[in-house]
Amino acid sequence: MKEFQVGMLIPWVNTAMEEEIPFLVNPNVGLHWSRLRPKKLPRNGHDTSYLKDMALSIPEALSRFDGLDIHVIIMGCTSISFTGSTSTINIPIKYKHIKTITTFEAIILQIQKIKAKRVQLFAPYDEGTIAREIDLLKSYGFEVIKSVSLPYSDEIRYISMEQIYNTFIKEYTPKCDTVLFSCTALFTLDLINHIKEYFKIETPILSSNIAISHTLNDLYCRKFQHKKK
Repeated sequence: MKEFQVGMLIPWVNTAMEEEIPFLVNPNVGLHWSRLRPKKLPRNGHDTSYLKDMALSIPEALSRFDGLDIHVIIMGCTSISFTGSTSTINIPIKYKHIKTITTFEAIILQIQKIKAKRVQLFAPYDEGTIAREIDLLKSYGFEVIKSVSLPYSDEIRYISMEQIYNTFIKEYTPKCDTVLFSCTALFTLDLINHIKEYFKIETPILSSNIAISHTLNDLYCRKFQHKKK
């Protein structure tokens, strides 16, 4: 049994988290996955109303961790973190004492860690959702110097790395202190490595999945590593 047990709540269509995060976390971090699935699935991939329905599935998704010694729970949807969709959810008592970190909280922690102030935001959200994220980033003292919407035709999960790459190369500004790819459903890990290697961009590049992974590593080190010294 791995030392640090994490319960990952992820959207039902999200596979990027499962393909990226295990390669980024400490090998002593155990990941347990449970999908958030709304009772009524959206037919339109651009309809954000599903966030509220998805939030309603949180208690059932948490129940799949019953019997596990979970140290922390990750709310693995970036936009659900800052749209207020979870504000009225009744969390089961046995999970209220477990530390829960939203993806957006992980993003804030990692931006603060690298001491960045000026953020360039890339996100596959509608105009209103992007505006809410910008406002929240500003409330933490960050300046969003440029925001770029990542277009897609059907669903976010089908946005290719080539599409993200082409948008990035066209829109990137060196005036930022960090680049943020916001959304756990985006596949960006290989893309970020490619950008850094071939374009020699030294600006730190974060994604939602990288922020989650680094935050879990930080929590693991604080909780266990100091005990071994």
